[in-house]
Amino acid sequence: MRSQTALVLSALAAGLVGASTILTVPAMAEDAQAAPNSATVGTLTPAPAVFVGSNAPFATPFLAAAQPAEPAPVAAPVGPPPVGIETGPSPWTGEKLTSPRGGKFPKRVLRWANIVVAVMDEQKIPRKYLPGILAQIQQESDGDPKLVNTYDSNAAAGDPSKGLLQVIGDTYQTHAKPGFKNLKYQTVPYTNIWSALHYVKKSYGMDKFASWNSGSNSAY
Repeated sequence: MRSQTALVLSALAAGLVGASTILTVPAMAEDAQAAPNSATVGTLTPAPAVFVGSNAPFATPFLAAAQPAEPAPVAAPVGPPPVGIETGPSPWTGEKLTSPRGGKFPKRVLRWANIVVAVMDEQKIPRKYLPGILAQIQQESDGDPKLVNTYDSNAAAGDPSKGLLQVIGDTYQTHAKPGFKNLKYQTVPYTNIWSALHYVKKSYGMDKFASWNSGSNSAY
């Protein structure tokens, strides 16, 4: 009768058997026939389940730590639309304005307030002078951007005052916004206001705007 061959099997860390388990099995079929009464002797020592990596049987999937949600981008504040030579009259949506002479401004005058404010901001003229400038527009043209004065000394000299703030051609070109000296822009609301306010600021300073605010609106 042949001796049995002992096979030493090293169980890998699969979580099913211990790493040092030893099994004794018949080496040959003849051994089994020669010793029918012999029992297969084996010992099975279970090892604690160790789950390693994603390939381990029954391993619990790795869960990534929850990441904080990215904050939604903050939309940039929407400002007033840009003002230029194509800008026409528009409803005033700012604070309520009162004429220096008392009462409300007529709509035909108030409709130019948005352009006036834009020009004031460009030239760093404080917004507190807005009512006085609107009052001057009311006196000069009553809000008509195409008005031409045909009866004063300037008109007699061939250089009539025109536009919302009644600026003569020579003054307009001297104080026009760079790039807009052509007299075709003299009656355009934006450029007419720009030139007139620049002239007043350079010639009289802020005192003139203050006098307009007080209701002293006279020719300038």
